[in-house]
Amino acid sequence: MKRSVAAKGCTKEKYLLAFLLGFGTMLFTVLPMMLTERGYFIYYGDYNAQQIPFYSLANDAARSGGLGWNWFTDLGSDFLTSYSFYLSGSPFFWLTVLLPRGLVLYAMPVVLALKHGIATLTAYAYIRRFVRGKNAAVTGALLYAFSGFQVYNIFFNHFQDVTALFPLMLIAMEENINCRRKGVFALTVALCACVNYYFFAGQAVFLILYYLFRMRCRDFHTSWKKFFGLLFEAIIGSLMAAFILLPSAMALMGNYRISERLYGADMTAYTDKTLLPRLVQTLFMPADPPAYPNLFSSDYEKWASIGAYLPLFSMAGVISFMHLRRKHWASKLLFCCGVFAVIPILNSLFQAVNSYYYARWFYMPILIMAMMTAHSLDDEENSGFTGLKVCAAMTIAFAVMGCFPAKPKDGEKAKLFTMPEDVLYFWITIGVTVLFLVCSYLIFRRKKKGRLSTAFVVFVTAVSSIICVFTTTLYAANSVTSAREYIDTAIDGEDEVWEPVSEDNFFRIDISADCDNYPMIWGLPTMRAFQSVVNTSIMDFYSYVGVPRDVASRAKLSHYTLRGLFSVKYYYKEKKEGCSYEELLRSTPDSSSSSSSNSADENTDIAIIPDELPDFRYVGETEHFEIYENELYVPMGFAYNTYITKKAADDKGKLQREKVMMKSLILTDEQAEKYSDILREYDPERDTSMSRESYRMFCREKIACSAKSFSFDSHGFTSEIDLDSPELVFFSVPYSSGWTAEVNGSPVDVEKVNEGFMAVRAEKGSNTIVFRYRTPYLREGVIISCISTAVLAVYVLISRRKRSKGDYADHRHFYDYSSCEKIKAAQEYCDSLFNTKA
Repeated sequence: MKRSVAAKGCTKEKYLLAFLLGFGTMLFTVLPMMLTERGYFIYYGDYNAQQIPFYSLANDAARSGGLGWNWFTDLGSDFLTSYSFYLSGSPFFWLTVLLPRGLVLYAMPVVLALKHGIATLTAYAYIRRFVRGKNAAVTGALLYAFSGFQVYNIFFNHFQDVTALFPLMLIAMEENINCRRKGVFALTVALCACVNYYFFAGQAVFLILYYLFRMRCRDFHTSWKKFFGLLFEAIIGSLMAAFILLPSAMALMGNYRISERLYGADMTAYTDKTLLPRLVQTLFMPADPPAYPNLFSSDYEKWASIGAYLPLFSMAGVISFMHLRRKHWASKLLFCCGVFAVIPILNSLFQAVNSYYYARWFYMPILIMAMMTAHSLDDEENSGFTGLKVCAAMTIAFAVMGCFPAKPKDGEKAKLFTMPEDVLYFWITIGVTVLFLVCSYLIFRRKKKGRLSTAFVVFVTAVSSIICVFTTTLYAANSVTSAREYIDTAIDGEDEVWEPVSEDNFFRIDISADCDNYPMIWGLPTMRAFQSVVNTSIMDFYSYVGVPRDVASRAKLSHYTLRGLFSVKYYYKEKKEGCSYEELLRSTPDSSSSSSSNSADENTDIAIIPDELPDFRYVGETEHFEIYENELYVPMGFAYNTYITKKAADDKGKLQREKVMMKSLILTDEQAEKYSDILREYDPERDTSMSRESYRMFCREKIACSAKSFSFDSHGFTSEIDLDSPELVFFSVPYSSGWTAEVNGSPVDVEKVNEGFMAVRAEKGSNTIVFRYRTPYLREGVIISCISTAVLAVYVLISRRKRSKGDYADHRHFYDYSSCEKIKAAQEYCDSLFNTKA
């Protein structure tokens, strides 16, 4: 007999157990790597290239109060808006700021485990609202915290911040509607908006769907009044996060990546034929690691976060639940999410209708799937065998596909068992899937016989979670040798810096490919960076000179002019066997003619740097790098007395444009007219070749009229320069509306020149130029946040005064089934409640 119960919890909950299991399970999986990697957790790809450098850089910025302009992010960017997608709004990051600086990178795997512990805790709190059995709810929470999505996104460490806190939004909505708890939903909205604005956009869409499917349920006591109250809190919560949302949103406006849209047939069907099969596969098999799609190999969506597998149970519990409860709100919501996943335009709604494909919203329906699985485990009427049969059939189907031959190369014969990119790894994942299916079958069989120990199921789920993490991470992670090389080269490489920068000694460096963000750890400004969210002026500039700038700044050596324009003083070339400077000179008799940097695929390992970068001279080496110094180093801040109009520059080739910039500023027609009294128009036709010799000549000219001092901090910079005549002084600092300037104490206009940088007018004689920086829209955002917080406080106080003493709704849990976890006293109490209501 079904029982419908609506009552407050009367027994001790397992919040602590849920947290410790999540925390301990994750810590156990990373511990072997930590032990072999000197206490660090070194993974691969973006985790090493971004997460570790970002945590290092952001900690340095936070501890020094440098939360304004960050000179170590690409050519310079605003700290708050550049890292609000990654960590500047995350409470987990700010916890690391409390640690001694030397422990921060060691603490990253512990913080990762903490995130999984919090994810398990919050998921348990949500699932318990619908699942009577506490151990079943803990099991479901583990499934959420260690789902394929979570395992995949260890690669993107900051995604775990979002998934850890998301269940709080659903809990708060339920509390608002069913318990009339005012203000909590607004607080969770504000928290999640601060943590990551990109994911917050997707959460808003999911919350709307969630409400629509819950609104007609008998356990969701909504009304128009409650709806508008909920909407009010959603708006107030968003406004409370304006101090980070507003500056971030305005900073993104010029980023071309957010303006890409779907059109025509692309709105209804994916162009990649492997995508839909991969989506199905990830429901029934452990997730492939990022960048390594295995069975359905593809060059697309390699980092799309395609992962949804639930450890141990796969889709067995979900399918059985949907089969038994077709009209349940969770079944309808999950079906709707499935439709959204397979139709491109609907999928794009979770990322502000952007055309780039990502599955980074899957964690939200996965929470519902975890709840459904826990429900199936706890429901006496649910045998689970329907779902097991479907899972078994799908596993067999994928195993058969693994036997297919891959398309042979020319001249080769087709061979069976070659469709997967990595055959061994594929069959390992098939083996893990089969093992879990067998265990699930045994669990559901014991449940049917009434002999199931739910505590044992929790233990088996935790072990299965460990196996899932190991299966993915140990396959994808760097070898121990590579990990230790990364530690020596990147993390400990600061000790080998050839020349450090200081507040009054500024310069930039360039560095070998695959070492993009090492300078972030070392505290060196650099022209090479792997960071997706930077000042949009950087993107404007690189687009104008023909350098691709999607997620990273990686100007090839053929763009040697940029090293002069950006005040690059050193080039750090990573040592590779057989590619030292002396070895390359011996192997290339006529080194001056060996230029390889114009090729499509530049290989800097075999490049002779002095041949590629004019006047870069080998000056020595450290344990891991050869150092080349720029003998034509132009200090930051140098003057121009000539210009070329943007219209004239547009008529030139993109590579020629950057070479022109070393001689003349590129100005708009309005700017050219404004400064016609001090600048003359340059005719680039007389230097049609723009040769290396002309580049050298231009550099010497700029050195002669460069600043004699330059000091900087996160609030701006000060430069001193002596001029023989009034000129425009150029700084290779990305333009932002947050900059203001004074020359000799008088305000001056900050001009955007050279398609992305800044210049100001300076007069004849000695000039002290002061630039000050303020994050655009931060002050306005703070004001909005403060007002919204005050409005919420008043709203909560008024709501509490209006509420009578017994006005709290006695409704936090709703169980519409008989549980397998039967505690006699509790069951009798629930039965009595049911009989009374009946």
